[in-house]
Amino acid sequence: MFKNKKKPNNYRKCPICHHIHDGSLNVCPRCSQASEGELLPTRFPNVIQVHWIKQIFLFLIGWGGLTAVSLLVSVFFVLYAKNAIPDEIQREAFLDSNQVSIMLNLITYSTLFVGILGLLWKDIVVVLKSFKRLRTIALGLAYGVAVMASVIIYNLIIIFSGIEMSDNQNESAIVTMMTSYPIMSLIAFVILGPIVEEMTYRLGLFSLVHRFNRPLAYVVTMLVFGVIHMSFNQATIINELINLPSYIIAGTILTYAYEREGFAVSTYAHITNNLISFLLTTIQN
Repeated sequence: MFKNKKKPNNYRKCPICHHIHDGSLNVCPRCSQASEGELLPTRFPNVIQVHWIKQIFLFLIGWGGLTAVSLLVSVFFVLYAKNAIPDEIQREAFLDSNQVSIMLNLITYSTLFVGILGLLWKDIVVVLKSFKRLRTIALGLAYGVAVMASVIIYNLIIIFSGIEMSDNQNESAIVTMMTSYPIMSLIAFVILGPIVEEMTYRLGLFSLVHRFNRPLAYVVTMLVFGVIHMSFNQATIINELINLPSYIIAGTILTYAYEREGFAVSTYAHITNNLISFLLTTIQN
């Protein structure tokens, strides 16, 4: 008969290969080097455990707040246009312009970033402590390239399968804004956007669900991360669904990077992926 494998009471992280193993072992089972570091209470020490109420609010601020703040800022632009632009056609053209779109995104992400920082103020040292390490930066770059490569491979599979595919509405809108306003787009989509999304979906949603069930945390996070980048309507739903797996793949890799290496690595990876897209877009245009 098979015996159930007993779960270790604590764990250690090997200082050489960084493998996390049974805390009762003084030698790393992977690289056979001495591993006598600090005992860890969990196999996933990189999953930051801020208070569960804060994790709920992190998700709500990043997910629901994105819509709420965008709506409020949109109302401001509408009121401004009504008072400043008397001609109806010019007013509609202004509200539909890339200038308003990029300002809307920049203000929204800036507001969410400040709000999340305020929520995490007492935990900010724990969240940011590993950002300056060279190993963290290198891993973030590697994971970011892995995200980009995985998405390209998926897109090539779709193309060679003979399925018609184009950028989804979210991506098309971002590309247009990057082309017209590269500096503001760099701040909004390469810096602030990834940080806010990592705090929302990795630090918030994934860490919260991870408390109860690890596989479920992956499934929920990658699906929600994929869906929030979609714009479903009757005219584009097929193309949106074809694009959906690429976002799910990206979300899964970023979530794995967070769980295995920490928040700084997943954030650097997200920024790297968006930076590559930004550079390719600006160079092409």
